[in-house]
Amino acid sequence: MSYVLERLLSEDLVAWEQLVSDYEMHTVALKVPRENSIESLHDFNIRANELYTRASFDFARARRNKDAIERFVENVLKDYYNGPNELARKAGGIQYARAFPAPDAWREPHVNLFDLEDRFRHYYYMMDSVISSLEAKAESRITNNSLLKLEQNLT
Repeated sequence: MSYVLERLLSEDLVAWEQLVSDYEMHTVALKVPRENSIESLHDFNIRANELYTRASFDFARARRNKDAIERFVENVLKDYYNGPNELARKAGGIQYARAFPAPDAWREPHVNLFDLEDRFRHYYYMMDSVISSLEAKAESRITNNSLLKLEQNLT
């Protein structure tokens, strides 16, 4: 049996759902300060940096999983189909991927690779959105920091 499939199936999907939900909540709650003070920008920088650091590592895990399941599905569709013509072979590969034999440790005898792929893509795209949003907020913070320095130079 494939180590990749075993690794993917060992991921706690409930924990992933909670993780991306928590990141979404914390990212939305992280507001770029309207008040341009050293204290408010410093506090924002610390919170944004901590969230971004954690999100970066989880995003890397999400990307690894997404890439792995996509390669796995692609290989199953290419290598594990039989049939008298191209259409029959494609249909056979799709059916095989929908009921792929699961590792012995899995709770079911088969796993739907397309469902698994959908879940890991969801986690990847959610984490991608978190990273993009945090980067946009960091850019806004840089603008606010520049305004603060300009104000200080004018006074």
